[in-house]
Amino acid sequence: MTRRHPLTILTASMALGVATAAVLSGCSGSETPVGTPSASASATASSTPTRSAAPLPTPEPSDPSDDQTGSADDGTGPGTGNGSGAQAPANVDFGKISKQGIAAAGGGTVVSLAGSGDAWTVVVDGPDGSLTQAVVSATLDRVTSGPFPKDSDAATKTANVARAAALKVDATAAASRAASAAGGTVSAVTLGGSGTAPTWTVAVTVGGAARTVTVNGVTGATS
Repeated sequence: MTRRHPLTILTASMALGVATAAVLSGCSGSETPVGTPSASASATASSTPTRSAAPLPTPEPSDPSDDQTGSADDGTGPGTGNGSGAQAPANVDFGKISKQGIAAAGGGTVVSLAGSGDAWTVVVDGPDGSLTQAVVSATLDRVTSGPFPKDSDAATKTANVARAAALKVDATAAASRAASAAGGTVSAVTLGGSGTAPTWTVAVTVGGAARTVTVNGVTGATS
């Protein structure tokens, strides 16, 4: 029988151990460790500032379109506007309208009334024959526009003074007489004629048709 030498057995054992160690080392080196986020990266992500919406500016109040302050209006001074949207009155009081026109002109005689509804234009003849015009609201009983002067030459002023001095029937009375005679609504009253025979020409609407009535400025007779 053949006998193995001890050195050969020892060499084979050492070779087997080296091979086993190499295999284990190769298996452990094939796995790559998974890294975790660093503290600095987490801090960077969480510290990014968030932009908030800027507050909208508060609008400043606009200036009022009309000043509603001031002293009370007695209705005789200069006015503005067109009666402030007042509705037409059921009945027009020519006496009140004439009074407002005369007050706005500073005195005189009404020689013309014209209009409809709420707004009436009043022309006043002053002591020197000069004419002044204003618009009066029949509902509000006040001047809403004017007064404004009307140009007149010397001859016209002289005629105006003569007619006004001879009048016995004023514009209000002439309007009333004409409305009664025609049975309609007055839209205009105008003084004409001469200094010895002043005459009112009155425009009256009757059933939708226009009619003219003449009123004697001295006697009040209509025709």
